[in-house]
Amino acid sequence: MGTARSTKSQLRAAIYTRISADQTGERLGVTRQLEDCLALADQLGWEVVARFDDNDISAFNGKTRPGFESLLDAMKRGEINALICWHTDRLYRSMKDLERLIDIADTAQVAIRTVNGGDLDLSNSSGRMMARILGSVSRAESEHKGERQRRANIQRAEAGTWRTVNRPFGYTTTGEPLEPEATAFRAAVHDVLAGKSLRKVSMEWNAAGLKTTLAGKQRTEKGLTKINSGQWNSQRVRRLLMNPRYAGLMVHRDKEIGAGDWTPLIDVDTHRGLVAYLSEPTRRKCTSFERKYMGAGVYVCGRCGGPMKSAMPGGRKSSAYVCRDHAHVLRGGQVLDDFVSEIVVRRLSQPDAHLLLDSTEIDVDGLQTERAGLQARLDELADAFAEGDINASQLRTGTAKLRSKLAVIDSQLSDAARHDPVAGLIADRKRVQQHWDDASASIRGQVIDALMTVTILPLPKGRRTDQLTPARIAELERDGQYVRIDWKR
Repeated sequence: MGTARSTKSQLRAAIYTRISADQTGERLGVTRQLEDCLALADQLGWEVVARFDDNDISAFNGKTRPGFESLLDAMKRGEINALICWHTDRLYRSMKDLERLIDIADTAQVAIRTVNGGDLDLSNSSGRMMARILGSVSRAESEHKGERQRRANIQRAEAGTWRTVNRPFGYTTTGEPLEPEATAFRAAVHDVLAGKSLRKVSMEWNAAGLKTTLAGKQRTEKGLTKINSGQWNSQRVRRLLMNPRYAGLMVHRDKEIGAGDWTPLIDVDTHRGLVAYLSEPTRRKCTSFERKYMGAGVYVCGRCGGPMKSAMPGGRKSSAYVCRDHAHVLRGGQVLDDFVSEIVVRRLSQPDAHLLLDSTEIDVDGLQTERAGLQARLDELADAFAEGDINASQLRTGTAKLRSKLAVIDSQLSDAARHDPVAGLIADRKRVQQHWDDASASIRGQVIDALMTVTILPLPKGRRTDQLTPARIAELERDGQYVRIDWKR
């Protein structure tokens, strides 16, 4: 089945290898084909001058095969006049590719041999007919395999069986929650519902060294092999957060068909709310904004009543706040932010902090109390297991029930945080300082704006702002000389 017009002494051979699906990414299938093809070349006495491969690319789905295209180009240029492949179905399955191969191989007088299919003679009508028959058989096999695979996928989906090719962020390949990714995912859901931007989440994950699960994987783009960096961006975070998998939902062909058999990271109600929030058209128009300094646009000028903006005037190395429209007032940024932060944290740590919340049907204080009780019961379960009072099965059952109740409460608290940023900070009054430290400047600004009006007053002449400390500001604030805090709630 090779062209008889080439003689052994003239043959400059190329090897072509392909595997449809590389589950491990280690190219083992292509490597095995290459070894067999090299052995055949040695047996035939052919000189191998070029190698072409397509790893993890089907010959049937219509996608461009860079290796195959390079092979045809090499034939056209006369760089090779012989070809070895493992089997004809590695070389072609679509009739379109076969007809291109026939035209080029016949014109360039290329001899073709296969490890498991004998010769492929495209120089006469009988050989071409046989090649077309083999191509039709391969296509039918692919279609039949696809039908079986689709039916199996439907059965698995209906049964809610965990299945994945690439490990998803937050889970192991077998469907178990994986730390610290699972915790980072839950925190991102909470923060985004509380107002944090997707861009900020991506920046924090990149800074923390969290990678996408495609990090280090190879991909071919315009003939060039590139290594995936695993870096996050807004769109990747958005797609991740909106994935129904994390609410334990099974999806088949973009349609939810039931619950899966794995542990969800968030409850269904939280997922629905998050999808609705991220899908709001008005929000999509302004996803790039992220306040860098918490007082920008929040603090008010004590002379004109206009908003203050952040700046670094006069060659300053640190940020400052200045009146946006008129340079009436200038203040050092960090010392002012520290002062305001101290006031906010102190107030939100008080026992009656829940009274600061907007009127809502959600009893945040009651939910916080119930959540603390459930968390204590989880700790008791762990202690009971450690003491041998309960077995592993009882521990798993009890933990699952308590975590399910906790998920419902967290969903309600997240819903409250969406409507009032203060709610997210007082979910646990013992950790207000930590919540405040972890909050983005944008969320802090929302909380400040919801709680109070911070008016920056002009300093008396001769007073130097760079010598002020939060304690000194407090003294001046009491004297009405530096800043005025007017509570809104």
